[in-house]
Amino acid sequence: MNEFERAFALMDRIDERTAERLEPTPFGPIVVHTRLNRVHDLNFLRAEEPGNATAEELAAEADRVQGAAGIAHRRVNLRDEAQRVRLAPEFARLGWKPETFVLMVQRREPDRPSEHEVREVTEAEVRPLWAEAIRHEPHGKDETLVPQILGHLRAMSEAMPTRLFAAEADGKLVAHTALYSEDGVGQVENVVTLPAYRGRGLARALVLHAVAESRAADNDLTFLVADAEDWPQRLYEKLGFETVGRYARFLKPRP
Repeated sequence: MNEFERAFALMDRIDERTAERLEPTPFGPIVVHTRLNRVHDLNFLRAEEPGNATAEELAAEADRVQGAAGIAHRRVNLRDEAQRVRLAPEFARLGWKPETFVLMVQRREPDRPSEHEVREVTEAEVRPLWAEAIRHEPHGKDETLVPQILGHLRAMSEAMPTRLFAAEADGKLVAHTALYSEDGVGQVENVVTLPAYRGRGLARALVLHAVAESRAADNDLTFLVADAEDWPQRLYEKLGFETVGRYARFLKPRP
């Protein structure tokens, strides 16, 4: 497998271990978690083999399974760039929101070292920071969603060998990230800094620390995922990450 495929193999295992079940479809499994039914990352069609399917056909499969499971949103994930390009206009006509991501692999040394201290923390220690960070996001205004996202973060930490790192300022934890590792692959995920503390180099410190720990764990591949339309990917490039592939998600939000 190439780097892109190895990275997705790890992410697929995380999805499968945290889901309640996988429902088969002709295009790939639908990840289902009815208890955490508001969490998009636990309820989606993983369209691994869309073939010549139209957006309407993929949406119909999502409707069939997610509707029966009581899931209000619909989401289809595509990891093939050609399929993304082909299907994006069709999903747009259906009114689905496109989300594009870059998968980045750490290949070079960073432009400069970090200047901030990072320490390893427990899930109990970082949980209040998780909750505060979620509430600063647009979707975090929905208090019924916050505990579900927290449940998903905890489930991911339990499903995969995980180390959690955080940085402090003003006597409290204000930034965090996670490192998932298995089979020589490490994923740096959930890099978050509270808004009042951004621009201080804390994300740089967390990512570089996680990369160093990934290497120390004998992972020969360390990767992360970034929004293709947002600024953090520029920071990750400075930290030695290079884009090795793109993938897409198409979302129909809750009514």
